[in-house]
Amino acid sequence: MLRMEVNVLSGFIKKFLAALVAVVTFGVITPSHEIWNSVFEIEENQFTETHAEERVLDIGRLIDEAREQSDVKFGSKIQPRIQQRYEGEIFPFYKQKIEEYATASSAISHKPSGDYGEKIFHLYDQDTNADILRAHVRVEKRPLEGYYFTFHYHTHDDQFAKHQDIGEIYWSKNTPPKWLS
Repeated sequence: MLRMEVNVLSGFIKKFLAALVAVVTFGVITPSHEIWNSVFEIEENQFTETHAEERVLDIGRLIDEAREQSDVKFGSKIQPRIQQRYEGEIFPFYKQKIEEYATASSAISHKPSGDYGEKIFHLYDQDTNADILRAHVRVEKRPLEGYYFTFHYHTHDDQFAKHQDIGEIYWSKNTPPKWLS
């Protein structure tokens, strides 16, 4: 019972509890006594293991978050013009890759790059913070044709070296707005 309650306590309260026990035991059990290290360490390990076991792979949530980050990336100026083609032609590939690479400890990043950066979202492992899949888009200017958004992804399989092309969406001959605008 005491172990479960200690697990919930913050660092400040743990220190207060240790000092209180030292006073009550007339210094026999001091705040630096080995008993505190073992009690707090056991509880922190049990808490971590319990939360790791409770994780369940929620592909739907990951896909929804990826779609949401795509909308954020494109912003209010780009998104309305490319949304239909993106949802029909590009996003299904990202969805397939999320389903292929996701684990119970996977999450979607929440900071797409602005200006002219490529990042839409990254699928990463929450335990190690290591990227698993990187979904990107870049702006290409082709002489006499105009601007295209070219979509691609990278995987940890080749240390993110190779572009895996998905497709492209034509913008116009005019320079597109910056991302997130």
